[in-house]
Amino acid sequence: MKNITPPSESESRTRTLSDRVRVQSRSVLSDGWATLEQVVFDYQRNDGRWQEQHREIYHRGHGAAILLYNRNKRTIVLTRQFRFPAWTLGGDGLLFEVPAGIIEEGNAEATIQAETEQETGFLIGPPAFLFKAYATPGSVTEQLFYFAAEYDDKLRSGTGGGIEEEGEDIEVLEIELAQAVDWVASGEIMDAKTIILIQYAQLHIFGN
Repeated sequence: MKNITPPSESESRTRTLSDRVRVQSRSVLSDGWATLEQVVFDYQRNDGRWQEQHREIYHRGHGAAILLYNRNKRTIVLTRQFRFPAWTLGGDGLLFEVPAGIIEEGNAEATIQAETEQETGFLIGPPAFLFKAYATPGSVTEQLFYFAAEYDDKLRSGTGGGIEEEGEDIEVLEIELAQAVDWVASGEIMDAKTIILIQYAQLHIFGN
């Protein structure tokens, strides 16, 4: 069975030495919703020389995302919600995405099952783990754990929408895979994790 346990964020902030890395100093620049850390380290280049480098590293925990699909209808479930960082770059800030969330208590599977119900209302069993990948490895420690599960219209606790106290105001959409593919091509879907899972659906769930 594949390992789906997220690495510890605390351990990542205490590692100081390997054959090619020697950490000189670490300092916390911000410690609010997530932690922004400044690091100075020596790195041994491919030619054997050591070079001092400076980086700002963002620790925000790890995440999980899921592809919800229905084989018979050839549909998937997407959400649409406001993202302030996207809004600052222009447009209305409303993005189409697959259900996702920050992993809680180190349990990626339980997190994505809970997020699925909170965001969409659909009730699913244990999802299939697909793979994990770094989101932005140049500056962010986050790994994203990808899952897939088939949904049933009859297994639903409500309409979803997210948790209002957390500022969530989520619209739920059930669309044909072909429509989702068209939206990727037209730029209506711009979220990376969503594009990855739509492609996975094309290749491994529905076929091209």
